[in-house]
Amino acid sequence: MNISIVIPTYNRPDHLERLLKSIEQQTHKGYEVIVVHDGPVISKAYESVIDNFTKIFKEFIFVCNESNHGAPFSRNRGIRIARYELLALVDDDDEWLPEKLDNQEKAFKDNSNKLGLVYTWTDVVENGKQLPFYRGEYAGQCLGQILNSCFIPSPSVMVRKRAILEAGLFDETLPSCQDWDMWTRICEKGYEVQAIKRTLTLYHKHAENSIGTSKNANIGYKMYYRKHFWKLVRYGELRHIVRLVRLSVGI
Repeated sequence: MNISIVIPTYNRPDHLERLLKSIEQQTHKGYEVIVVHDGPVISKAYESVIDNFTKIFKEFIFVCNESNHGAPFSRNRGIRIARYELLALVDDDDEWLPEKLDNQEKAFKDNSNKLGLVYTWTDVVENGKQLPFYRGEYAGQCLGQILNSCFIPSPSVMVRKRAILEAGLFDETLPSCQDWDMWTRICEKGYEVQAIKRTLTLYHKHAENSIGTSKNANIGYKMYYRKHFWKLVRYGELRHIVRLVRLSVGI
């Protein structure tokens, strides 16, 4: 099965180069690479990276947005361009280990069309050290579990394009929690998820990864909670409901 790899990028040619090198090393070779730059102008460094990998990959698409719209917009643009049913979503500052695509493609091949999303274990790399990070094991119908916590690491996701289109693509109005919202809506559509219990993805932590403590993070959480409020009530997620109240009153 062929795979469309969708990568939003902005102002980080060195990170993008590292990711593309890890894609080149994948044992599964049936893929196209779609890179969406979130702006109309690219640097000389970007030009060099793009020129190099245009020669390396058989199917390589690079497009620029007319202006800066953010990662969800860029991701959605790449998804619309994608030719294949399986989508591998990843940010430019992440990295894959060589058997990542092979393991996930096999999971889709061996399961029914009800399987909508496959994720893998993910380690964090900080100050040159690789440490265990995401170790989710949930599988099957997981709406209750995903409402409880976002256990799916976004750099590891392979998903059916059909599932994302049915769920309505990434919500471009959310300043944070876009991934959590997307996985929630896919689960709500009745799609099953599966975990590959192997570390196949690396999440590189750096100064730009600070969204979790920013004002935008709290706005995103509040918008997520309001969007999915009645599901949170139905599944008894009191912790999140209390947090919504606290965020709403500024506590």
